Amino acid sequence: MKYYLEITLIDSEDESLYFIWSKLYAQLHLALVEVKKHNDKSNIGVSFPEYRFNPEKGIGFLGTKLRVFANSEEELQTLNIVTWLARLSDYIHITSIREVPVHKITGYAIFSRKQVKTNASRLARHRIKRGDINFDEAVARYQNIVTRSDLPFIQLNSLTNKHQFRLFIQKANQSEMCSGTFTSYGLSYGATVPEF
Repeated sequence: MKYYLEITLIDSEDESLYFIWSKLYAQLHLALVEVKKHNDKSNIGVSFPEYRFNPEKGIGFLGTKLRVFANSEEELQTLNIVTWLARLSDYIHITSIREVPVHKITGYAIFSRKQVKTNASRLARHRIKRGDINFDEAVARYQNIVTRSDLPFIQLNSLTNKHQFRLFIQKANQSEMCSGTFTSYGLSYGATVPEF
């Protein structure tokens, strides 16, 4: 990743940071879907420079900054994020496209989505549809499923079924750069982004 732009969320009395994250990320997702539609893959990844998570205390924080990375300046220009986020201009600040400061890189990180199972009764109903067990057996099977996470998340609305969901984000530090592709959320299970 050689180029990036940085988006800073501005704390406001009108709207919470959670609300701003939700609106920003919904638009970023749409922009990344458009890029992916033309290329069939995405080479654009994101990082959360202020990301913090303490598993012992169960406290997580995304921070107020989002960096959007690409291998070329043209890829970020094609993303056209300023246009996608125009209606949020009172709540965010977007820098111009910049070169990644190689001399300031302190490491690399993988930011990935952590999918958490939903509630046990929903899982049981889904299993019953398969027709191989009854409701009581299904509930018994799924009663001990972990259905929550303390990881930082962004609340989003599915454009497909209109349901709300939490996009849980986990970070894994890496000592070396690793190439790969990114999802339409800018996340990856193997590709790194630089930390500086």
